Amino acid sequence: MPVVTDPVGVQWSVHRRVWPFPKIEDLLENFAFFGWVIGLVALLPFLVAWPFWLATKLLGARWVIVVERNGRPVQRELVRGWQRSGGRMAELLLELGQGWRSGNYAI
Repeated sequence: MPVVTDPVGVQWSVHRRVWPFPKIEDLLENFAFFGWVIGLVALLPFLVAWPFWLATKLLGARWVIVVERNGRPVQRELVRGWQRSGGRMAELLLELGQGWRSGNYAI
């Protein structure tokens, strides 16, 4: 994941969202008794659906580009196609590196 520092010193990162489902840790921490067994059974449908989700992305569905400031998401964009999303990520990194979103404001 590329990281760039703006003129003020804030670190920004831009990446595609590859796993569209809830975080694995969030699913597993909800189960205390048979934690891992129940958690893995709950996780199985997501693991089965992921290859189909990836196939739709490779066939032209829109990618979610996430912009993070100091590790916290501040912006999401939808871009159709792998190459276009890569180009948009490069544009965002260039703008962020030049101070496009610098400043003191609450997010």
